[in-house]
Amino acid sequence: MSATTKTAALFIIGLIIGAAIGYGAAAAMAPARKPAAAGLTGEVKIVALLPLTGVLSTYGENSRAAVELAASEVNDWLEARGAPWRLKLIVEDTATDPATCLSKMKSWHGQGVLFFVGPQSSSEVKEVKAYADANKLLVIAQSSTSPALSIPGDFIYRYCPDDTIQGPGIAKLIWEAGVRHVIPTWRGDAWGDGLHDATREAFIALGGTWHDEYAVRYDPALTDFPAQAASLNDAVEALIAQGVPMEEIGIEIIAFEEAVPYMEDASEYPLLRQVKWFGSDGTCLLSSLVEHPVAGPFAADVKYTNTIFAPGVSPKFDYLKEYCERTLGRAPDSYAYAAYDIVWTLAIALDIVDAYDTEAVRAVLPKVVENYFGASGWFTLNENGDRAFADYNLWTVATDPTTGEVKWVQTGVYHGATGEIEWITPIYG
Repeated sequence: MSATTKTAALFIIGLIIGAAIGYGAAAAMAPARKPAAAGLTGEVKIVALLPLTGVLSTYGENSRAAVELAASEVNDWLEARGAPWRLKLIVEDTATDPATCLSKMKSWHGQGVLFFVGPQSSSEVKEVKAYADANKLLVIAQSSTSPALSIPGDFIYRYCPDDTIQGPGIAKLIWEAGVRHVIPTWRGDAWGDGLHDATREAFIALGGTWHDEYAVRYDPALTDFPAQAASLNDAVEALIAQGVPMEEIGIEIIAFEEAVPYMEDASEYPLLRQVKWFGSDGTCLLSSLVEHPVAGPFAADVKYTNTIFAPGVSPKFDYLKEYCERTLGRAPDSYAYAAYDIVWTLAIALDIVDAYDTEAVRAVLPKVVENYFGASGWFTLNENGDRAFADYNLWTVATDPTTGEVKWVQTGVYHGATGEIEWITPIYG
């Protein structure tokens, strides 16, 4: 780390520790140590299970940059305090594959590792959950949002809200866009099914029609979507034939990066370009979408709007954002900020209990989080170990009228507490 970067890092560390962590209060909550237990010394290992390849690779790259920065800062902090231990962060590629993720967890557990950052997707978390619980491995995920994984008392924590908050946000977005008839398409996995069900329930409660008869649930392993695009086109034609106005028809696609080839195939149907499309946190801010010569302009034409949880803006937020822009050439997604906070809160909890002990860390972690102000802002954990509350930013794919560049533009904020949308740039009607 350069002298300039190190100075900036120490400034941020000062903000984190001095202004945010009620360190003494949290330390007072630490369970009594066993007399024979040795304190932390030398390298203390944690493993980040990240999708550096596969359909969440952009998110994985963002999280990698964030956790590596956090680990470097943690070690600067430990050095400044004269602590006898240092954090050893190991990053493993899960390839966005649940089986690979579990295999790598087992391998590192076999080498004595008990603490894991990630994994990124709910399908991966679902896959590792039984093994983690049985072996008391502490797993803290930055972006797993499936409501089915909101379980009290387990060893899975999530620094993001579950989709019982995002689902109503998407439903409200669709409703305010003037859409009353939704044709859903989604990846058939733990995350996709959970978010689909939450959004469906909320949209029906608003008075809309969710067309289950035209639903397109697809295999997450698919890489081309000609049949699915054709089915969507058939569904739009059928609704129009039934007298539904074009402006009241919308398509909700719950996907990861496979949304790019999906939209490329959809672009072959002029009718699909005339209805509104909506997404979620799985596709929000994807650079691969706006950079694609076919899918990007299509997404702009359909005003493709996505939701993603909104980190609190602060000097720490800006610091991480600027770091990622320098190192990756882009701003990170929201979950990268949560990944950064995982490393910091985990390190603080380890330092408090002064033991490589997952149960001891679990005992203090909620209080550490409650008193910590990080890159993702203030938050608390609910009874299930998930982020308890959140707003959601709305991002829309648009074409710059001056340059012709296709890019993401923030157009609004969904406030989870009130269930209302605050528009920055009204885009519908």
